[in-house]
Amino acid sequence: MTPNRIPSLVRNSGLALVASLAFSAASSAADKPFSKIVTFGDSLSDTGNAFLYTGGFYPATPPNAPGRVSNGAIWVEHLAEKLHMELKPESQYAVAGARTDHDNFNAYLGLPLADTGLQTQIADFLQDSGPDGADPKALYTVWIGANDIFTTLNLGGDMNLTVYTAIQNTAQSVALLASQGARHIVVANLPDLGLTPFGLSLGQAFSAQLSGLTLAYNAGLEQALDSLEDAGMPTIRFDSAGLIREIAADPTAFGLVNASDQAVDSGENPDYYLFWDGVHPTTAGHEVVAERVIDELIAYFSPGRGHGNGPGRSCSLNGLVHASSR
Repeated sequence: MTPNRIPSLVRNSGLALVASLAFSAASSAADKPFSKIVTFGDSLSDTGNAFLYTGGFYPATPPNAPGRVSNGAIWVEHLAEKLHMELKPESQYAVAGARTDHDNFNAYLGLPLADTGLQTQIADFLQDSGPDGADPKALYTVWIGANDIFTTLNLGGDMNLTVYTAIQNTAQSVALLASQGARHIVVANLPDLGLTPFGLSLGQAFSAQLSGLTLAYNAGLEQALDSLEDAGMPTIRFDSAGLIREIAADPTAFGLVNASDQAVDSGENPDYYLFWDGVHPTTAGHEVVAERVIDELIAYFSPGRGHGNGPGRSCSLNGLVHASSR
């Protein structure tokens, strides 16, 4: 059953772990690189929508942090904090379990999350935006695709068709955002599903299969985004698969210790784990993601990249974004 539409003004109310502002609330818009952050996707970016749609049933709290499939703030919240921005609940459209179409993987498990997929998220956003369309000064993020694969793995079907369709759905959504005025769109590819605790737990053969599916989706998505760029719709690419492989090869380089097991039932400090459960990062892992996304933003706006940490990096990005908009 399709859930009732939740008005955007109350979406995530009381749930968002709103990023603390580094500057006064009186700071002008010019003090921040973007006017706002708008997110689309699944549980990797959901700050509480699935929790609202299910009346607080999913994700379960505890062990998860309220509204998140993790033990704390997720990457987009870390990103907002590092950019000295407020993550506004009404701009968050991602829903845990969302697929690239209109559907949701968790709907097949009996949860009231039907019609919350990427296509619906984009449609809801455009309806909320009204005749003015997408704010060209906002940052948009799209991270999705895994639940299309998980649905076919669980229910059966043509996996090649699933991957192809997911790529097309994602690219079409990005194109629609761009056609409505969005200028700064971050698109993340799939993390290497074969390197997750879920993938590794099922043996080498299945892990390799999941890595192969990840590679196929990511290669196709890259081609599709290249085509959009050729048509005048560039995107900011985040290679999450590459980042997962880097962390798996040397977790200590990222301040972590364990990049292959899940922390949720380990009894150990999750701050040293990449993964919270079978496929989702800990809040520490999400923070690594946010750092890499900032790197990609800086690289996108300046081939020379920015240097330094903390406020220096965000101020550098601020200047680059505003300079490019003139």
